[in-house]
Amino acid sequence: MFIRPYIPAKTQPVRDLTSPLLVCRATQMSPSATKILPVVAGSQLTVEWHHYNDQDSDNVISPSHRGPCLVYMAPLESNGQGYSWFKIYEQGYDATKNMWCTDVVREAHGKLTVTIPTEINNGDYLLRTEIIALHNAKVVGGAQLFPNCVQITVTGATFGSPELHPIPGIYNSTDPGILFNIYKEGGATYEIPGPPVYPPPAQ
Repeated sequence: MFIRPYIPAKTQPVRDLTSPLLVCRATQMSPSATKILPVVAGSQLTVEWHHYNDQDSDNVISPSHRGPCLVYMAPLESNGQGYSWFKIYEQGYDATKNMWCTDVVREAHGKLTVTIPTEINNGDYLLRTEIIALHNAKVVGGAQLFPNCVQITVTGATFGSPELHPIPGIYNSTDPGILFNIYKEGGATYEIPGPPVYPPPAQ
């Protein structure tokens, strides 16, 4: 209902970091193809991933497909084009628990909760969620990216001016977080790709 229609093969990743599919993995990029979900700035929004169906019993993603989760936002009027994106969330590897974000999502039956920043402008946005599976990422072109986009309208925000980035354009094929041997290097050395999270975490 609020999700941009994605490619028919739900489990098909994006490997080409220059592909238009990297924006939302969408077959229909028209804003009118999707309704808009009202969200209050500072509130939490739960997104879901599923492997084959949309039930809690689904295994969400293969346990071999381990890697980070990232969430970006862009003004809806941009339709995700050009320098319009800023990152609001990232989670990679937790050494204390020996868990990647994908492990956390699997344990939560596909759910991940993020907070909508208050330091932005009110208005309509694309919210882009992404999992990067690293099981084949030891070779160039091996990382598997699974982006999807939700349309939201934000109220109750204060003024903000995050630095904007293009998608495609935020990742290069040789970035440490894209070209990574998960079996040899281990999660403790992993660098999450892309720009820093906005707003910056409190020191």
